[in-house]
Amino acid sequence: MQNKNTKYFKYAIGEIILVVIGILIALQINNWNENRINKQKTIGYLNSLLEDIKSDVISYNGNIVNYKTSLSNNKRLLINNDYKRLEVDSILKLISGYYEVDRTSSQTYEKIKNAGLAEALGSEKVNKAINDYYNAERSYYKTMLAWDKDYSDKDINFWFYNTNYESSSIRDYNTNELPFLNSATKRKTDLINLIESIQGRNHIRNSIIRKEHTLKRVKEFVINAENLIDLITKELLIK
Repeated sequence: MQNKNTKYFKYAIGEIILVVIGILIALQINNWNENRINKQKTIGYLNSLLEDIKSDVISYNGNIVNYKTSLSNNKRLLINNDYKRLEVDSILKLISGYYEVDRTSSQTYEKIKNAGLAEALGSEKVNKAINDYYNAERSYYKTMLAWDKDYSDKDINFWFYNTNYESSSIRDYNTNELPFLNSATKRKTDLINLIESIQGRNHIRNSIIRKEHTLKRVKEFVINAENLIDLITKELLIK
């Protein structure tokens, strides 16, 4: 009887051990599957981030072209008087209160945060670079654009809604064909007087300062974005 009980006891212990081993194997397989799925998600997210950031670079480069054009036009009004040979509407186009809007995208990054993978995209260096780009640099970019827009709107109010000059549109709309109170010659004289006034020159000068600052910063954004693209590309090669 004692030998029989001992046999059953050993059998029970063996069954328990097998069950435990089975559970451990199942957990390991489950963990392996979860890691595999997360790795696939991470690779997908990194590829999407690459596309987003490449699109950002295109947007930044578009900003750079427009800022340079705006700077060239504004400086022309202060450097010499050759602009006075232009027609009145062409002169107005050199002044226009131009500003950029945010065309960058953070949809993929928001999905990454919602999935809880913002700190698990790769190496510590890659994680930090991605989070810094979206949380610090992009935040500054939006703040800078809002600042530029605010003061550009003030420029627009000065040049287009003043009592000294009847303005037209800087775009070739049919409304430009509507009659004005004064002749084109009188309007041109009024606009030149406004440009040469202290207030007018201050608006132009501060627009130049603002655009020089935004141009410098956007060039830095391009460099940082391209460096991030390089980092992510290398991380994908490792994976």
